[in-house]
Amino acid sequence: MKGFDDPRGRQSEALAFEAEQAARAGRIDQAQDLFAKAAELEELVVGDTPSTEPRVKSVLAVSAVALWYKSRRLGRARLLARHYLATGVPADGESRRELQDLLDLARRDHDDITLKTLSGETATMSDAARRYREVLDEIEWRRLTEPSHPVVNPAVTNELDRLWLKLHDHDRDAIDQEMEALEKVERTGEFFYEDVEPERLAEAGPRTAR
Repeated sequence: MKGFDDPRGRQSEALAFEAEQAARAGRIDQAQDLFAKAAELEELVVGDTPSTEPRVKSVLAVSAVALWYKSRRLGRARLLARHYLATGVPADGESRRELQDLLDLARRDHDDITLKTLSGETATMSDAARRYREVLDEIEWRRLTEPSHPVVNPAVTNELDRLWLKLHDHDRDAIDQEMEALEKVERTGEFFYEDVEPERLAEAGPRTAR
């Protein structure tokens, strides 16, 4: 069973309901843990929902990112939103806007945290994570520089999906931190992280996705 009929989706809903109750009772840590468990299940459902059900997949994708946001795993929420936007999961303008809004909201909530990134000490990546970063760079660069041709080669987005499944939590954290650090510099012109290797900035541009 897929999409809305997936039993994991119902389990996710039950966990989210329990999380809301815990939050109302002031048990914030418990609520966040429950939201994270719900988000994990919802993300799995999105991955198993076929592209032949684009509207269902879009709704579930927004839900998964929202649950990660509610769990206060802001880095995971941001990166997953970027992943869905890059791979074309949102099938309509409304879903794209909702994902972008969640991405912006998670970014704003995290802006007051100093991130130690771009140094091997705090943001080491596996080979899969480095390749994921390269492919995501390329997709986002193409959409930025070729807005009249927003559709990316399916082979590229499929590779991004395959790489996503290989990432561990520390990989996702490292990718998110590096991307947020670089974007912060682009937005403000200020270095807001510590122990940065300046030459890494020269490598921030997109690399060719094979």
